Amino acid sequence: MNNNVTKRFVECYEELRDLGEIKSGRQFCLSLNYTPQSWSKILKGERAITLELIRKATIIYKINPTYLFTGVGNKFMNDNENVVAVAVDDNNEERILHVPITAKAGYNEQFNDTVYLEDLETYSLPGKYFNNGTFRSFEVEGDSMEPVLHQGEIIVCSYVDDRGLWKYNIKSGYVYVVVTERDVFVKRVQNRLKEENVLELESDNPDYPPIVLNGEEIKEIWIVKLKISPFAHSKLSLRQEMDNKYSALNDIIRNQSELIGRLNKTVEKLLQKQRII
Repeated sequence: MNNNVTKRFVECYEELRDLGEIKSGRQFCLSLNYTPQSWSKILKGERAITLELIRKATIIYKINPTYLFTGVGNKFMNDNENVVAVAVDDNNEERILHVPITAKAGYNEQFNDTVYLEDLETYSLPGKYFNNGTFRSFEVEGDSMEPVLHQGEIIVCSYVDDRGLWKYNIKSGYVYVVVTERDVFVKRVQNRLKEENVLELESDNPDYPPIVLNGEEIKEIWIVKLKISPFAHSKLSLRQEMDNKYSALNDIIRNQSELIGRLNKTVEKLLQKQRII
């Protein structure tokens, strides 16, 4: 990590201490689940700050990551800046909050309400990948993202923090969960925040028109990292198996229609001959 970032982080720590927000370095470390020995080395300039420590300090103490990385802006975020609520276990380890379709309607209004979030199911996934960052999962509703995502599938998403950097960090062509005051969208995004202060949300299903959102409308953004799908024991996927069955059924109907058509023509010819006789 850049030495300037570490210096700015220490400056924020010292200001928190001077303001009485923290009583000691030990308390600061315990709140961030960090060892006092490692923190002592950071203060002495022997070790650089880690991204995970920055992430936790951003959530708990509202240290401004834009200031840490660029030196621009206030050291701390105000109440209007985006800090996502998290769920932790008894060991202070973050867990993944799951938002099913039944809870989606209220999520856009209560996405940062700890009482609402406490009622949601939480879980963890194996592997170091899910130990770093804030994750949330959403149940897919509807067919707007077919064939990539289907109704009832679960997408595990990583939080895209720091609203000030969205214009750079959101990748056009990637799939995100975008939360506004009115809805929760799962869409492929075209990022035009830098040029026009808008995000264009596209569906993979061509039957759905694109949606254009102003930057001010957006409350949260989560990038899709993992998809959890139903499993079929056949060599074909469940979706392919269904498509094949429908295709076979369509072939039968088409063949029967052609047969009926030929029979109708034969009957008509016979009737014509009888009328002539």
